[in-house]
Amino acid sequence: MDAQPGTEVRGARRPRLPLTRRGLATGLLGLIAVALLLLVAPPAAAVRQIVSMNMLWIVGVLALELGSCFSYPVLFRRFFPEPPRAVSRRVAWMAMGAGAVLPGGNISSAAATGMLLRKHGVSSPPLLERCGALLCLLTAFGFCVNGLAAILLLAGVPDGPHDLSHTVFPILVSTVVLSSGFGAALIARRLGPRAPRVLRGVAAGLEGAWKTARTPSWRLLGGVGFMCLDQAALWAACAATGHHVGVLAVAVAYCIGYLATLIPMPAGLGVLDSGLAGSLVLYGMPPAAAVGAVLVYHAISIWVPAVGGLLAWLPERARARAQRPVERPAGPLPTSPLPTVASPLPSASAP
Repeated sequence: MDAQPGTEVRGARRPRLPLTRRGLATGLLGLIAVALLLLVAPPAAAVRQIVSMNMLWIVGVLALELGSCFSYPVLFRRFFPEPPRAVSRRVAWMAMGAGAVLPGGNISSAAATGMLLRKHGVSSPPLLERCGALLCLLTAFGFCVNGLAAILLLAGVPDGPHDLSHTVFPILVSTVVLSSGFGAALIARRLGPRAPRVLRGVAAGLEGAWKTARTPSWRLLGGVGFMCLDQAALWAACAATGHHVGVLAVAVAYCIGYLATLIPMPAGLGVLDSGLAGSLVLYGMPPAAAVGAVLVYHAISIWVPAVGGLLAWLPERARARAQRPVERPAGPLPTSPLPTVASPLPSASAP
């Protein structure tokens, strides 16, 4: 029976619009980020700066980024010791690749970690808590580095601007973020089961991160290498342009620039570039050199973990295919001779 006009068929799905509001918002934010990047330096000047970069320094950027990525599985093993070492390394690389390509950065990496390890038999409740602890540890360490670098600049350590306008803001940001996390953990502990689920999750992650940090382990050096070698890669990209920027200034600019990745853009395209370039200009780097250095650093910091994650994913894909049940094609039905049935009627030759 045909449906009457003006009525909806129960169970039928409405067709999705090709462009959702979220997609439009993401595209608009991307255009704004690219426009800000173009305001920092004209494209022609940035391209000339990239072409004239010192190739030895660019090789150094690649080596430092590789060192940063190889440090992550060391820290990863501290939180997730259950899987075999080969599986742990593959999952760590795939998580890094997800964090480099997907929106959200370390948040996407933590989500990918939980999904992948669940497939390898790690139970869910402690898995979610440890993923949160790893995320909180890296975030807290980054803001500690940011605040410490700004304090050293304020104290007059060379190679950086030492005025209040360049040091108070990063110190304030680090103080607010770290104290907010500490306050969230205290509130969640006081409220107990009455605390909101999100607050309980943040508190559990922070408590796990603090417990891990105060327990001595050489694997914690993996977190230091993961963060500091990545910052060193940005510094080497700046040095490749021929313009000197202090290590502390790059560390502060790195942390401020990465705040832009809170805007959900795939691979941080546009938002990370404009955030880092703007921060480097604020700390004394020429605009064209800042944009050129950031574009080279960002390209390497995407491709190294993305290619590594892809190479780690291929064995997982082969293993999943091997475990699938083989479906045999249905062949023709077997034929058997029909049984001979005696006719009840007399034959024509019967008397």
